[in-house]
Amino acid sequence: MHTRLDTFIMSKIMPAMKNSVNREKVIIIFASIFISVALISWSQEVQEEAKPFIPDSLLKDSLEVVESFQLDSLFYIADSIDYNVEKEIIQLSGNTSVTYHSSIINADTIAIDLKKEQAFAKGKSYLQDGSQNMLGRDISYDLQTKWGMVTSGASKFDKGYYYGSEIRKIDDDIYDVDDGVFTTCNALHPHFYIKSKELRFYRDDKFVARPVAFYVNHFPVFGFPFATFTLKRGRQTGILVPSPGWNNYRGKYIENIAYYIAYRDHADITLALDYYELTGWELGIRSKYKQRYVHNGFFNAILQKNVLDPRISQYEWNIKNRHHHDFGNKTTFDMNLNFVSSKRVWEGSENLDERLAEQITSRMEFKRPLFNSTLSITANYTDDLENQTKDITLPSVSLILPSRPIYEIFVDENANIPEDVWWGNFSYSYRVKATHEGDINDSTATIWDVLYDDTLGPDTTYATGNQHNAGVKHSASLSYSYKLKGWLNLSQSISGNEAWFDRDKNDVKFVRGMDYYSSSTLSFNLYGMRTIPGLYISAIRHIITPRMSFTYRPDFSDNDRFYSFGGINVSSAAKSRKVSFSLGNKWQLKLAATKNIKERKINDFFNITSSISYDYEQDNGFSDISHSLTLKPNKISLGIVDISTTPKGSFSQATYDLGVNGWDPRNWELGVTNWNFNITSALKLSGDAGYVDYFPLPKNDFVTGDFFSSDSVDTDTERTITTLEELDELDKEEKSWAFTVSHIYKLNKAQYAINDYNSNLRMSVSARVTKNWSISYDNYIDLEADELVSHNFTITRDLHCWKMTFKYTKQGEYWNYKFQLFNIKLPDALKFSTSDNS
Repeated sequence: MHTRLDTFIMSKIMPAMKNSVNREKVIIIFASIFISVALISWSQEVQEEAKPFIPDSLLKDSLEVVESFQLDSLFYIADSIDYNVEKEIIQLSGNTSVTYHSSIINADTIAIDLKKEQAFAKGKSYLQDGSQNMLGRDISYDLQTKWGMVTSGASKFDKGYYYGSEIRKIDDDIYDVDDGVFTTCNALHPHFYIKSKELRFYRDDKFVARPVAFYVNHFPVFGFPFATFTLKRGRQTGILVPSPGWNNYRGKYIENIAYYIAYRDHADITLALDYYELTGWELGIRSKYKQRYVHNGFFNAILQKNVLDPRISQYEWNIKNRHHHDFGNKTTFDMNLNFVSSKRVWEGSENLDERLAEQITSRMEFKRPLFNSTLSITANYTDDLENQTKDITLPSVSLILPSRPIYEIFVDENANIPEDVWWGNFSYSYRVKATHEGDINDSTATIWDVLYDDTLGPDTTYATGNQHNAGVKHSASLSYSYKLKGWLNLSQSISGNEAWFDRDKNDVKFVRGMDYYSSSTLSFNLYGMRTIPGLYISAIRHIITPRMSFTYRPDFSDNDRFYSFGGINVSSAAKSRKVSFSLGNKWQLKLAATKNIKERKINDFFNITSSISYDYEQDNGFSDISHSLTLKPNKISLGIVDISTTPKGSFSQATYDLGVNGWDPRNWELGVTNWNFNITSALKLSGDAGYVDYFPLPKNDFVTGDFFSSDSVDTDTERTITTLEELDELDKEEKSWAFTVSHIYKLNKAQYAINDYNSNLRMSVSARVTKNWSISYDNYIDLEADELVSHNFTITRDLHCWKMTFKYTKQGEYWNYKFQLFNIKLPDALKFSTSDNS
């Protein structure tokens, strides 16, 4: 037995004891060992070179020896090194460590037979090649035959771990594994695993096995005579894992009997079949595609055969498509299509929104910059599934030129315009819109009825038939604004509309209508400021805005013969000369900085506006006095408590007695005629609770890192936050419990109508009862009807590498439960579920 100093002496004199050919053999054999075992470890790439392991004590003893090791590119260290000159065998024993380039191997003993060109690592062995690691008991390699073997090997690959009693290299990229085991569980004794007696591994491609058995707690659950699994990263063409289950409506079923096709890096297609014992089958095609900066979207289509009884069946279908295309220069095309044969296609759906859907909408839109504005071409189709009516807009073309200075038409855009010229305050705006719209009330309408045919209904009117209208509308305005003495805002404007219709209500073809009006407005602002040192609300600003306007509109009552549809209309009001007055009050707050929050402002914290008008063309031309108010305190955080509320409201006061009793306010009889209040408020309490794991689960060697250097880490334990959504999810995870209650209060009271009152309460609570158990509950209560509209209850159990969830939903007479058990790392491939609804 030699000391460590003997080790270095032996390593220095060995080249003198053997010719240079043997020395080259040593290097070649070691290189072959590392290349072979690195392939067996199923590594994908070497990310960075690992530093050679050299104890600090050796660095202190002799720097010259270390330098000589670096020149050789091969480093070996052991408690003792024996070299048999006659047999040409090098024996490394005790705390053996050999480094070659970026690879490190540690073992109890390592023997190198230079004559036979063979190498053996005995005892518990560890290999690190870059960021990849492998453990084994014994390693053998033959340079001539390129045959290698690892006994009791284990390696980490992608999202799981692989084990084998014996791993043999039989070709450059082919390996045989005896008693192969795969699992995603990182426990020392995995809770589950997939095991095969014979397994052949094709590096960077796939592995095939026979037979295959699935074990839970070392108990076989089910098996297959043959199986193949891909080892390629990313999207791969192949067969997906189906999901069996049971449903009261559909009976026993198996879903997602599917074949997945990956097309390059931009698209994929899934062909799937779902079979249901009681209701029939469903055939579907799903496709997603995305090319950065060009287009993205998806296409889904399903065809169902629903068995109503043994002799009667019917077919239903549903097509969904979403597409976004960017042509550059802010030119885009968006399409969102949803067509369905009938609502029966969603009868067995577990998606509550689909089951309760009353109408579906499809839309297409093309946008393109034009004349410093945007040209928009849209099409809409709405299918009312409940009333079996349809509305279509095909197409609708609009171009809006916002308010611009009129001098831009006559003056070069690069010209220097003085700010005080009188003609610089004139501005114009223009808008044009062309629309074709159809109102389809006949449930038996054909495709031509939907597109353009007009058909009278059973009562000889279009109300029960199909009616189409088309028209073009132009709108233009010319305005002048000026600020007198720097505080009084003056504005004048004249606006007009012209519309062309395909016909009017008297069935006269290609008719024209128009309207116009003028207005004048005066307004100014009064400001008041109050600072409050030492308080959380450090300053309050009050803004008062009086506004008075006069509007003149001629008599256009003859325009009532024209249709009004899709924004194509003209005014049919009688002559009016109206003076309006309004008074606006606005309060703004400045909040002082705290320990954790910077100074901030709340604009429009409280608004209240009152207005009244008088029309000289009316006998009693006073309108009601109307008031509107809003309160926007935003979100207030007080430790574990968050409070937010947004009240909005308006009400009107009758003024019909003003003219009768004269202008003395003491004789006015004001009564509230209309109410409209909408108050949304929410209260949230949340916090964290610590959990202690008194009985931690022992982990495998890849997680504990007992054999790994400090440069080797388990990447699964790290989490990189790249989006705001992931940050929000992380924040939710950190909250061990949360309670939220929100209240929506609506009150509408009209003078000649029944009161409309709504009061809804929503509550939700979630908590981690223990480290592994969590529950959540939420409900929706209609306080007006004193009715529990819906509620959901969810239980989640963390099973280490698996997760179990149970969710119960009830809405009215409808109820549904769903039980799921899925693997955390492979949720799509390893999933079991069952559900029931009624």
